[in-house]
Amino acid sequence: MMNKKPVRFSVLLIVSILSVLMLAFHASAYAYFVETFNNTITKNEAATFRIIVQNTADYEDYYTFSTRDVNWILNVDPASALVPANSEKEFIASLSPKPLVNEGRTYFIPVKIKSEKSGFYFEEEKKFAVYVVDPSLKGGVYPITVTPVVSIENTIDPREKVSVRVVLRNRNVRDIEDLKVVVNGEVFYKEYVTKLLPLEEKTNEILFEIDPLTEPGIKTLTLTIFSAEGKNEGESTSEYEIIGYADLQKTESKSTVFFRTAQKFSIVNNGNEKATAEHKFSLNIIQRLFTKFTPDAVKEKGADGKSYYVIRQELGSEQVLEGKAVTNYRIIVLIIAIIIVIIVLYYVLRSPLIIVKSAEPLGRTENGLSEVKIRLYIKNRSRKQLASLRVVDVVPSIAEIDRKTHLGSMEPVSIGKGKRGTVPRWEMEALEAYEERIITYRIKSKLTLIGGIRLPSAKAMFDEGQGKERVTYSNAVNLMYRIE
Repeated sequence: MMNKKPVRFSVLLIVSILSVLMLAFHASAYAYFVETFNNTITKNEAATFRIIVQNTADYEDYYTFSTRDVNWILNVDPASALVPANSEKEFIASLSPKPLVNEGRTYFIPVKIKSEKSGFYFEEEKKFAVYVVDPSLKGGVYPITVTPVVSIENTIDPREKVSVRVVLRNRNVRDIEDLKVVVNGEVFYKEYVTKLLPLEEKTNEILFEIDPLTEPGIKTLTLTIFSAEGKNEGESTSEYEIIGYADLQKTESKSTVFFRTAQKFSIVNNGNEKATAEHKFSLNIIQRLFTKFTPDAVKEKGADGKSYYVIRQELGSEQVLEGKAVTNYRIIVLIIAIIIVIIVLYYVLRSPLIIVKSAEPLGRTENGLSEVKIRLYIKNRSRKQLASLRVVDVVPSIAEIDRKTHLGSMEPVSIGKGKRGTVPRWEMEALEAYEERIITYRIKSKLTLIGGIRLPSAKAMFDEGQGKERVTYSNAVNLMYRIE
């Protein structure tokens, strides 16, 4: 009997997932905004805020407000309201402290904004900040008193990101708007504008990227804050050290061309301080006789007892040492090299297309020859396709093409007249790699040929790319016929 438990479990799992997805959709179907009207109060007053709820769902919903802080009384006008679909509504909230609330402190009251239909809610705390002050201080204007503190690691590697920690402490019960913060580390700089709530402490960690080639040494980091009027309200400094490092990157290459071997190297100092760069060449006696160094090398013995030729130089930041050792045997093998070059050039420059022309006498009579069968053998001997192939042959004026007989596997696209005789023309879209084609046709002489006939070369043309055309010629055929 089939077990039904796995089936039931799968159904329950699917239903649960769908329920969670539906709830998540409903939960994100509204948004809210909070605006502070008055949040600096005495114990006998109430802080007031404006709350705007936006219902972004396609259905109407009720929204309610509450707080879990037992030391505060929350009143909202209206207490709850129906917000139509895709619309918003304004609520006025007031927070009144209970007797146990102390003066001279900042309170962050958690206010819950709940959707009654979905059951989901947002609990906002930071936007409902209330500052309870002594009645004697209410209405007074406090001076800006901010303590800035900046910190950084003692040693900095310029190849890595630099972390700077900025701490701002508001010492008075007043809002500070448009506070300009300037962070100047000599090799990095940033300024931004922020605000501080009464008695708030704000921490900001800033990451800087500096030039990896920054010169090492002691630097000073300065944090300065300015009021909206441009007055310097405080400063904090800290010293740090940018460490020095040498980063020598070497690239080598070896190339042999025509019995000339060039060993090249390049060393660049990607560090921010000086370093000594060197490169060693290991050569036998014969190689040394035919080798030249640029710049000059010094012969030294290594730790392994072998002799080396060393190029050495001190490099500053971003400086490069380039050198080479060229071993040249060209004088010895010049003749052999010329032969090799000729062979290589032949294979490089030869035409990829072969066209061979042959002729076979057909109409033999006692008086001479009257008919000839001509064959054009075409082959692509390369690995690449040859495009737009055109073949042109010339039949001497003493003969003409026999159009009554079948002209072979490929019919000419045109048969015209030229200065030297009849000109048949064949065309092919492409000739694949190593593909062969044979073109055959017959000609008849206007007069009986006694000694024979000379057939001129055929010509084949194809596109070589980039608008270039390449031409290949066949051999000419001297067809001799003897009367017996």
